[in-house]
Amino acid sequence: MLVNERQIRALIRLLSDEDERVVRTISGKLIDIGPSAVPLLQEAEIEQPEMADRLLSVLEEIRGSNLESELTQLAVLPDGTMDLEQGAFLVARYAYPALTVSSYARQLDEMAQEVQAQLGSRASGEETIKTLNRYLFTEQGFKGNTKNYYELENSYLNCVIDRRTGIPISLSILYLLIGKRMSLTMYGIGMPGHFLVKYESNRYKVFVDCFNGGALLTEKNCQRFLTEAGYGFDEKYLLHSPVRAILSRMIKNLLAIYTKLDEPLKKARLTKFIEILGGGDKEGGL
Repeated sequence: MLVNERQIRALIRLLSDEDERVVRTISGKLIDIGPSAVPLLQEAEIEQPEMADRLLSVLEEIRGSNLESELTQLAVLPDGTMDLEQGAFLVARYAYPALTVSSYARQLDEMAQEVQAQLGSRASGEETIKTLNRYLFTEQGFKGNTKNYYELENSYLNCVIDRRTGIPISLSILYLLIGKRMSLTMYGIGMPGHFLVKYESNRYKVFVDCFNGGALLTEKNCQRFLTEAGYGFDEKYLLHSPVRAILSRMIKNLLAIYTKLDEPLKKARLTKFIEILGGGDKEGGL
């Protein structure tokens, strides 16, 4: 819809109408205009705080609808070609619409290059993982957020990179994205109640617990954790998680938090995101 700035400003002024039907109609028109209305809506949000709720509702719908379209394009791809990085930053852009994804991609590039520089040309799989762990969890200080486990920021990848802290799945995604840049064979493992990374090479296979400083685990360690946590053990718990399952699990964590915070707009939008992905991960859990 081609609408000029003057027309958009006029529509925004009409949002202050006392008639709810008028407000619904005007909101619909602004939503149809889409992204070009966003800067003016944000400007009005500052200048007219008395209309904040109505403006936020329109902004949420515009942003959310655009992200839904992007996510739909991503979700139609086969599991093997879905891009975890694109999906994780799409989720982050829901909370941080002005996010510059390219700057975070560059940081991930630099991290991978720095790890690679520390490795000899013939480093074994074990040496590679230990070097990556030392770099991320000692030198760079990434750690599990044990004090505020249910903070929203723990689930947004940009915040994890900025704050050097996260929960199992977000730290594992970071690990996977760096591993991919280094051409390492890695997979997300969506166990019930805990998320791990599995590294595989011809001579070395190991599970990495990114939440706990990159602790290296065997399959028996994982079995023991699952049994002691009350889940029992099933081989399916250690299967590779497809990208859509990883993204669904990340979004379900956010959905649980926004539900507790009583934010119905965000709850509805994230529920739609999960539906677009097809439900994904069935085990749930951080």
